[in-house]
Amino acid sequence: MKIKSALLPLWRAKFTQPVLATLTGVLLYLWLPLFKAPDWLVQLNSLSRDEQQEQLKNLNSFYKKYGEAALPALHAQLELDKLRRFEQQLIDDNKNFDDQDRDELWADATEFMIAHLTQNVANNQLRLLDSECRNNLCRMVLEAPQGLTPEYRALVLKLAGSLKTGDLEFQQLTEGNKRITLELKSDKRLKYGYFAAKKLNPPEKAQWQAEIKTWLQ
Repeated sequence: MKIKSALLPLWRAKFTQPVLATLTGVLLYLWLPLFKAPDWLVQLNSLSRDEQQEQLKNLNSFYKKYGEAALPALHAQLELDKLRRFEQQLIDDNKNFDDQDRDELWADATEFMIAHLTQNVANNQLRLLDSECRNNLCRMVLEAPQGLTPEYRALVLKLAGSLKTGDLEFQQLTEGNKRITLELKSDKRLKYGYFAAKKLNPPEKAQWQAEIKTWLQ
């Protein structure tokens, strides 16, 4: 019994290792197309058949009309559409002030402009308690001892009009205890982190755009 128990690990190694190696080879063979396929094709493959048909409806009609010559342009369009969807997801993820990181240069310059306009446009009748800008949103807090009276509202609207000329669109006003909070939005493009920016601008992007331009011409 001792001899059998001693030989058992050797027997298992002799027969299980080839089996594991074979299974690994089969899995790699099955997964290899996924490693080579473009990202949009992998994503499409994860959808149900009905969802795939819906995604490819316009492309199918385009291909039927133009045939094989359309394939480079179709591939380019699919890849560019994927980049646009990714950017839209980034925009959605940064739509709230608290979700945004700070774009230092723009934020510093814009906070300076807010302080300057608040002091000068309303002839020092508005007191700025705090201002903070992040990626494309700014939040400012104004003192309002009497609340949002008609006179005070007129001053705030005057300030908002001046800020609009400085590329800040009024978005939201929240009244608090003896203060109001204004949230403003710029139409500047979001500044993304290193990895997100790199993903949005792959080396192949210029080639895809060229393929579309060539097809349109």
